[in-house]
Amino acid sequence: MDKELEKRVDEYVDEVWGNVLDDIAALVAVPSVAIEGANEPGAPFGKDSRAALDCALGIAAKLGYQTSDDEGYMGMADIPGESERQIATIAHVDVVPAGPGWNTDPFTMVRRDGWLLGRGVIDDKGPAVLGLYAGAFLLREGVTPRYTFRALLGCDEETGMKDVPHYLSTHEDPAFLFTPDAEFPVCNAEKGQFGATFTSGVIADGKILSWSGAEATNAVPSQSICEVAVDASELPAPVANADRLTIEPVGDGRARITAQGIGGHASMPEGTLNAIALVLGYLKETGICKGDEAQALELLSIIHADTTGSALGIAASNDAFGPLTLNGGTIEVKEGRILQTIDVRLPNCVNLTELEDTCRAVAERFGATLNVDHAVEAFYIPADSPAVKTLIDTYNDVTGENATPFSMGGGTYARKFKSAVSFGAETHGLVLPEWAGLMHGPNEGASEAQLKQALKIYILAIFRLMELDL
Repeated sequence: MDKELEKRVDEYVDEVWGNVLDDIAALVAVPSVAIEGANEPGAPFGKDSRAALDCALGIAAKLGYQTSDDEGYMGMADIPGESERQIATIAHVDVVPAGPGWNTDPFTMVRRDGWLLGRGVIDDKGPAVLGLYAGAFLLREGVTPRYTFRALLGCDEETGMKDVPHYLSTHEDPAFLFTPDAEFPVCNAEKGQFGATFTSGVIADGKILSWSGAEATNAVPSQSICEVAVDASELPAPVANADRLTIEPVGDGRARITAQGIGGHASMPEGTLNAIALVLGYLKETGICKGDEAQALELLSIIHADTTGSALGIAASNDAFGPLTLNGGTIEVKEGRILQTIDVRLPNCVNLTELEDTCRAVAERFGATLNVDHAVEAFYIPADSPAVKTLIDTYNDVTGENATPFSMGGGTYARKFKSAVSFGAETHGLVLPEWAGLMHGPNEGASEAQLKQALKIYILAIFRLMELDL
């Protein structure tokens, strides 16, 4: 590592850190939950998302960038280079809703014991500010970079990433791009995604009146509630998972079965316990469902048998991506049918058409149908590509680690571009204080030390990427 450059970077990070915090606080103060279908002129995802974009572009302009925007879909902050080809970053200024459980105002950044609290401090407003300050070091040094540096600012990452297709319809792909919207060291492989709904045949005289699971298909449900047309006094005490199931009367001839599982994200099922599967196990244990309804439960049993897709016949794995994961997230009873969704994250060795055909064949065995909700191919950039090697080497030089690129089941902006990866800003396994929470949850927290180190990594990585023949 160039020790003189590293020294200047360290001095720069310390010098601007107060400004970095002020700018993160300014962005956090905007409750920029993107509104799908808002479609206002210049604000396609709502006024708050637009306000956050304007705030971020204002930060960029203050730092010396040339700024513009793509009709409110995407913001652009440029440092012109010797070439019009671009090295780029992309972060998003929209956030998920605050939700309940906060101990502080989610839209007021709080600084406490070396941590920042507030919606977006780590996903992704804090990293967005880091990206702007990282590129601004080029201006500080008086450097005209080999490639144009462009910091992209998205407005719709949390509600579908419709901002990127709009941008790419009139702009060229960067030569290389990274997004600070995941974990270090480098994620060069994002699993494909397959979502579908199994719908049973019409069930005559069924006992199941209603059934709930997760609020979203990509969540492992922590609770599932099922009401049945059976008097509670006629239902036996649970044998399996008795500590997680409760049965209570809800009127004459009706009972409510409630299961408490262990929730999580569909892409990371390890350590979770699907509450729908707990209810399913109890229903089969009691034997109250007969005929078509019992047949529907047999299909559900295959879906919920494991999280690898083995029972469903879709299990797969390879070295680059790891194993396929399967989650049954939402369930409902509608017009006499049971509807169960699945969320599958798959390695690049899986053919989506064959996966669909397998699932459809299983559905038909049980008189059910399958409707595909979405299907997205896996995304992969070889770990030995020069740009990926540059990022991993920079991370290891700064941290002293010997880390290697990894794959994940989640999806980031990276999969929307031809040559891109996710690169921080979170650190895997970081232990949070009891009063701080994870992204998307209450009391979202970010370590200042982690963010400062990330800023240093990003500056050095941008300098090194500029040296590559891309």
